[in-house]
Amino acid sequence: MGKKSQYKRSTPVIRLQRNVLKLERYAELILNRLSSWIVEGNAALVPPLENTANIMQDIVDLKASVARLEAQNYVPPKRSFATILTEGQRVSIAPKHREKYTIAFEKLLSFDPNYLDELVVEKILPTREILVRNGKHTPFIARKSHLVT
Repeated sequence: MGKKSQYKRSTPVIRLQRNVLKLERYAELILNRLSSWIVEGNAALVPPLENTANIMQDIVDLKASVARLEAQNYVPPKRSFATILTEGQRVSIAPKHREKYTIAFEKLLSFDPNYLDELVVEKILPTREILVRNGKHTPFIARKSHLVT
């Protein structure tokens, strides 16, 4: 059997540096491609070449900024989790996901247009899905990300 590799966790700043390096490689590819298209007397490539040169300078500046972040041992703040729901809490379906639910509950919405806005959290399932209910209607499952308070 071969040697086991030791993997090291990279920091968010190091991952960002890798992204910047990718940007730099792409900018170089663009510059090389544009340079290979140059024909004497044709000024059509001058603006794209100038833009690419500006982008490459911006990437140099960005690399320096990211290097300063690494030197400072910068750590981005942890993301806070969106909403913490509790049983009995009033919620509604988020506008972003409403179309899907509108199709599913078309008949109920024809009688009660606010059906998707007047929901109550009945139970939080181990699957992180939420059982919601509107009044005395049968409860249904909704994803946490589909709900707004």
